[in-house]
Amino acid sequence: MRKSILIACVIAITILMSHLNVFTVHGLTPCEEATNLLQPCLKYIWIEDTPSPDCCSGLDKVNKGVKTYDDRHDMCICLSTEAAITSAPQYKFDNLPKLCGITLFAPVGPKFDCSSIKV
Repeated sequence: MRKSILIACVIAITILMSHLNVFTVHGLTPCEEATNLLQPCLKYIWIEDTPSPDCCSGLDKVNKGVKTYDDRHDMCICLSTEAAITSAPQYKFDNLPKLCGITLFAPVGPKFDCSSIKV
């Protein structure tokens, strides 16, 4: 009987854990993981006219990783903060999703108001 309860608990925990955000697997916060994934985009932000395939792949992974309103809101704050640190022109952030062919969960940039994200 005890063994059956233990097995049931392990199965329940496994099912619950499988729904955790994919970013938590590596022990990084979602913001840290996104920052790492978007490192290749810095070259586009500062130097190049088009983003690299690695940049677009990272942006796509970040975009697909934010599934709930809270995820989108938190990631918006993260990316907007990071964008403000770069002091890069807003048009670079506006054009990035378009150039990568991605419909982003929210606009990104240093001046975007994350509280305006829709549920």
